[in-house]
Amino acid sequence: MSPIGEWDDDRAANGTAHGAASSAIEAAVGRVDLKAAAAQAGATAMHRRLDAIAAAAVNEVLKPVLPALREAADAAALKALDAPAAAEDEPQPYFPDLMSFVTEYLAPMYRRSLSGPGMTWCAQWCNHAEAIARLEALWRAWEYLRQDPHTGMSVWFRDHADHHMNVLLNADGPFKGCKPDSHAERLEQLPTTPPADGRATLR
Repeated sequence: MSPIGEWDDDRAANGTAHGAASSAIEAAVGRVDLKAAAAQAGATAMHRRLDAIAAAAVNEVLKPVLPALREAADAAALKALDAPAAAEDEPQPYFPDLMSFVTEYLAPMYRRSLSGPGMTWCAQWCNHAEAIARLEALWRAWEYLRQDPHTGMSVWFRDHADHHMNVLLNADGPFKGCKPDSHAERLEQLPTTPPADGRATLR
């Protein structure tokens, strides 16, 4: 025993601990499948290499067209900045088309007696160009003015409906010769004579 005996005990304990640690490390290394680990490491390295090769190939292919792609992207961005408000922000029409407006709203609402000599109507109004144009104007004005909750409808009747419907219902209007239940093509278009020089300008 050494002069200070506890030192011998410490060395023995340290040696035992070192031996236990070495045994644990050897056991852990023994459980590792070195072949599988090596294969996995090789596969990872190969994937990285292949990714680098693919990226380089893509860059080589894109290099000639990159300026054009950038220019197109810039143009698209400028166009988007200059674009008007999105269409979905605009109010959608209440009636999807002119026929719906006439048959579902105008005809049931705008009722007049057609038995007298001063008024007429044609059920086949869609065969009259002037009727289509005037009714289209009525529909567009109605869709616009209906958004005014105060005087919109009053303005529509006063400035649009009463004016155009008086023309359409007049016996000397575009439906002349027609009856409410029968269509007749009796009106000819207005005659025109083209100018000698082929120009239609104010003199």
